[in-house]
Amino acid sequence: MGQDKTDSKHGLFRLGRRPAVLLSAVALVALAIPTAADAKKKGKGQKVTVMTRNLYLGADLKPLTEASSVGEAIDLAGVAYNEFKSTKFEERAVPLAREIKQSKADLVGLQEVATWYKQTPSDGGAPPISPIPGATPATDVEQDFLALLQQELKNLDAKYKVIGSQDELSAELPVDADQSDATGTGPLAGFGADFDERILIRDVVLVRKGTKVKLGAVNSSNYVTRYEPSVGGILIPVDRGWISVEAKVKGKGKKKGRKAKSSKFRFINTHLEAYGPPTIREAQAKELIAGPANTSKQVILVGDLNSGVARHNEPEQPGDELAFQAFEAAGFKDNGAVHTASHDNLFDPGDGFDHTVDHVLTKPGLKTKKAFVTGGDPAEMTPSGIWPSDHGGVVSRLQLKK
Repeated sequence: MGQDKTDSKHGLFRLGRRPAVLLSAVALVALAIPTAADAKKKGKGQKVTVMTRNLYLGADLKPLTEASSVGEAIDLAGVAYNEFKSTKFEERAVPLAREIKQSKADLVGLQEVATWYKQTPSDGGAPPISPIPGATPATDVEQDFLALLQQELKNLDAKYKVIGSQDELSAELPVDADQSDATGTGPLAGFGADFDERILIRDVVLVRKGTKVKLGAVNSSNYVTRYEPSVGGILIPVDRGWISVEAKVKGKGKKKGRKAKSSKFRFINTHLEAYGPPTIREAQAKELIAGPANTSKQVILVGDLNSGVARHNEPEQPGDELAFQAFEAAGFKDNGAVHTASHDNLFDPGDGFDHTVDHVLTKPGLKTKKAFVTGGDPAEMTPSGIWPSDHGGVVSRLQLKK
């Protein structure tokens, strides 16, 4: 996708010390610069509210990326599967939908929107991980996070619809759910493979029906730079990506018979890599900066960047700040709220947020009218005592420029 570029130059007035020069310079400035009222009238656009929300895919996949053999990976897949079942997205979708409705966000960027697929009996998994020739991907949907969230939004009469999505990680493994090699099925029965489980993770953008924000073209892609861990000697491509939508908010009233000018912007939702060397997410950030964020339009970027700086209580590990610093160097302004991460234990009501990796950024920098974090109040936990997600959501109301 071709990108439109902006190249701006800023002139500087220099005032001399001599009175005559000073008066001349002041006169020039007075002629060149509009009154404060005119500048305010010219510079203000409409307001827009955006939200970023990581749904949490339901399990920690990091141990799987460190498995030394296929047998170990099958055992760890069982651990991850049982964790996914215990974190009950069917319950978590309820407070998540409530958050979205209460935010009144015009546009919502979702990350870790997972669909889990199951195949019984196991046929050995599926490429690229499976070592079994002819193994096929699981197709029976066990749980679709987006469908569940949409149903809960409907139940609340919160009118949001999907305007686009981008596939990220897709991977499948045989699963030893009961942690017993004696109950296995299929060609890898000796490793305890009870069934095959596939996960597909997506980034999704929602729009509120009835919003004044009008939408245009939708674009999306995966990053070229990606994390590729080895599982038993087999490289696993962990795709991450972005999705963007062209948007505008029509101005109020008319001026001298002309239509009011709209405030145009590009909304981008992304999820940068969580694992591997921090230089991977830094490179992804730079791909986004050179790609969809490379425009003369106003940009509103939301997402889980897995990065932050000192004011966010980041970095947790050396290098975690690199991606966020790349955005700052490119002229992005921080319009979010702290802190957003993380509930390491979804079942602990005392486990609060202590750092920030979920962000709302703008370029050129827009004014933040208000910003707040969701998902950190124990009252939001599900009836069985589960946090809505391991992250909090960020809601920001922004003042657009004309």
